[in-house]
Amino acid sequence: MQISARNKIKATVVSMAEGIVNEKLILLTSRGAQLSSVITSESAKEMSMQEGDTVTVLFKASHVMLSSTKVDGISARNQLAGTIDNVIKGIVNTEVTLLTDTGEAIVSIITNESAKELGVVPGNKAVAIIKSTDMMIAK
Repeated sequence: MQISARNKIKATVVSMAEGIVNEKLILLTSRGAQLSSVITSESAKEMSMQEGDTVTVLFKASHVMLSSTKVDGISARNQLAGTIDNVIKGIVNTEVTLLTDTGEAIVSIITNESAKELGVVPGNKAVAIIKSTDMMIAK
């Protein structure tokens, strides 16, 4: 199967918090970053999800927000600091590749206006912010 999500990261399920409707997964990437994902309990059951499982975390580039620094007081659970590696400016949007401090490459699509306001250029520091509910899990 091929999938259009630009971000695909291998990880291990470190812990699971089971709920009636959803389950919260804490994941550790192969490079050492911690991620949080929320999936439906039914999906976890269908995949026979267990702690220790190796999974692929998938999320769309358009679901990755960027900030110049870590943000306190935000509901998004995943904040990964790094350095901007590549920038491709389009007519409306800019594609930004961030190389995280632990070595994961994360692709974000933001508006050209946001890219300009944030000073998005290769070599600058940035933080990728992704909601737990935007992270899909493949097993």
